[in-house]
Amino acid sequence: MATTTVYATTNTTGRGTIKVSNTDWDDAINATSGTVETVSSNQFAVRAGALTGRGGTQYRVARTFAFFSLSSITTTITAATVKVHGAGTNSGGTMGMYASTAFGNNGSTLASTDFNNGTSTLYSATTYNELNWDTGDLNDFTVNATGISAMNTNGYLNVAFRNTFDVDEEPPEDDSYLGINFFTSGTDRIQVVVTHADPGYGNSVNQISSTNIGGVNQITTANIEKINQI
Repeated sequence: MATTTVYATTNTTGRGTIKVSNTDWDDAINATSGTVETVSSNQFAVRAGALTGRGGTQYRVARTFAFFSLSSITTTITAATVKVHGAGTNSGGTMGMYASTAFGNNGSTLASTDFNNGTSTLYSATTYNELNWDTGDLNDFTVNATGISAMNTNGYLNVAFRNTFDVDEEPPEDDSYLGINFFTSGTDRIQVVVTHADPGYGNSVNQISSTNIGGVNQITTANIEKINQI
């Protein structure tokens, strides 16, 4: 099996955070648009918070999105892990990774109207809270069967990171958030590590395209490096 690491692209064209603030919880989580954050490190990247003061309660919701193009992978994907570098944390609540339709499903710029394009369909059974979220290293989300199927079908992985208070539509009692450091270069950038079948022999044989050749002399193409030194 082969392994390929794919990074989300530059800020707002492959990753980003959208935030909303409202005095009504239902209006906050059901907003049709929000403010796109452009910072590379966001302490409030995944948030469901209630801030109470003399003027009343203000609810703040933030959802983070990431898009990974898998166009460089041409064989069947069998496993994948999304890796996210942590930043600050506070209070209760749990972060999960969900299916998304943001970025126009093609990696275009994250729009303010993408706020509600994070779904409640889990793409990982892995969850984090303030007790296990590593703010100084990468945190792993193992992609589940639903996510793997989508990757093979779509040729991309489109995810949203949401607080469970937000997903469950349960009003928080205090400020609950987990931060993300996206990084702009290096191996700590948000990424997906994909395990997939070996590409195998890629040349034509006797004018037959490699895509139509399953094997040669009962040897599968995944195990063939050369034929007659080619």
